[in-house]
Amino acid sequence: MNVNVVTYSSEWKIWFKNLSCNLSDALRDVSCRIEHVGSTSVEGLDSKPIIDIDIILEDFDGFEPAKKTLEGIGYCHRGNLGLEGREMFEISNPIHPHNLYVCDPHALAVKNHLVFREHLRSHPGIAKKYARLKHELAEKYPHDVDTYCEAKTEFISSILSQCDFSLTEIYAIKKANKVE
Repeated sequence: MNVNVVTYSSEWKIWFKNLSCNLSDALRDVSCRIEHVGSTSVEGLDSKPIIDIDIILEDFDGFEPAKKTLEGIGYCHRGNLGLEGREMFEISNPIHPHNLYVCDPHALAVKNHLVFREHLRSHPGIAKKYARLKHELAEKYPHDVDTYCEAKTEFISSILSQCDFSLTEIYAIKKANKVE
């Protein structure tokens, strides 16, 4: 996958709203909330034009009904890809490019996504630094999304360490983003 960081687009909010409405309708019998996470969820932040969505279940015991519903509307379950409590789904020919995750509300990945998003939203100067880093890394690793993601980890970890994440949680996040 190529790494293409582009200037922020207000269209991303619309893309999320469209995707979220479709997902909400399909998941109406599943107790969950749908969150726009990742860089496209931060107004003004340059990003890869791919929407990140966390479907956060009220109780992870509801995973199987959510999985069955998503499969019924064309999504394919990819597994947790090494992150406990976060199950990835993908769909062929999406309306808008997106990454979809069904999450345990207590998963570290959810805490990471939500806290980092809120920190960037409330600290525009840090968001600008993050955007510069993303552009630099996209230029350095234009054809290696895994290394691009790993290279952002130190910046992300430094922010999360200021946001009441334990050393154990920071270590787990770094380990999860390590290219093997």
